[in-house]
Amino acid sequence: MSASSQPSSVQERRLWKTPRASGRWLWFVVSVLLYLALLAWYLYALKTQPFAGPFTDPLRLFGIIAYVLVLVAASYTLRRRLLRQLPGMVQNWLWMHTWLGLISLLVVFLHENFTFVTHDYCQNLGCLTTSYWAGGALYALGLLVLIGLIGRGLDYWQTRVIAREAAMNGSGITQSVLSRLQDYEYMVERYCAGKSDPFKWACSEALSSHGRISDDHEEIPAHEVTDWQKVSQIFNAYAQLDASLRRQRSAQRIIHTWRTVHIVVATLSLLVISYHGIMELLTNVFHILAVAG
Repeated sequence: MSASSQPSSVQERRLWKTPRASGRWLWFVVSVLLYLALLAWYLYALKTQPFAGPFTDPLRLFGIIAYVLVLVAASYTLRRRLLRQLPGMVQNWLWMHTWLGLISLLVVFLHENFTFVTHDYCQNLGCLTTSYWAGGALYALGLLVLIGLIGRGLDYWQTRVIAREAAMNGSGITQSVLSRLQDYEYMVERYCAGKSDPFKWACSEALSSHGRISDDHEEIPAHEVTDWQKVSQIFNAYAQLDASLRRQRSAQRIIHTWRTVHIVVATLSLLVISYHGIMELLTNVFHILAVAG
């Protein structure tokens, strides 16, 4: 059976099926192996060093690794918005962004020896700014990862809503639906041509009500009842398609709102994390700047 002879519902479902990205499990495995290696190194350091902490190796090195992971994860934005010519599917870059972002937070926990997480909890805002905003960088990254995970869930959920609507409404996504709704409106206009004022008023009211037809149309002349029944079928299809359009737009608004929040939080978090990381490198690693007293 050729593709053109298959039922339209099957074609639509195939058209709006989300493609699977091969990098999903690859980046997961890479991230897990990296973290397990660092965790083993961390546990070894605890046994061999009397005072393992973020200013001693390897825990200090963990901070550098975490900062590099954050920058690599942030490169997804460049691939998606600016450097689209870079190789690889955007979906694979997104999985890299997700897994490395999550692992970077876990590596930061190792770097801080779980300070502020399992002990020595932050008691006031002053703890956020000590050691070049170490606490602030930790909480900023934690907030960023949390918002990112929530957003991945929302994105997955709402994308499926859009795909389901596109597969079931017989028209597709927003632009196709709008075009189809306009066709229905043209059909209604043709039916209204030469009709009585009550007929035209009823059609206008139905269009302004998203295709919902009022029951009070007894004033339509008897000789126009047959045409009114035909146009009512158009309004039923119009109402269903309009409802699908509104569900798609609602899903798009949710995704857009989350992405806006995520970008703002990511920008602020990256500034705090970069300040902490760069200052630590300049003072405690390369000794270019004097350590603040």
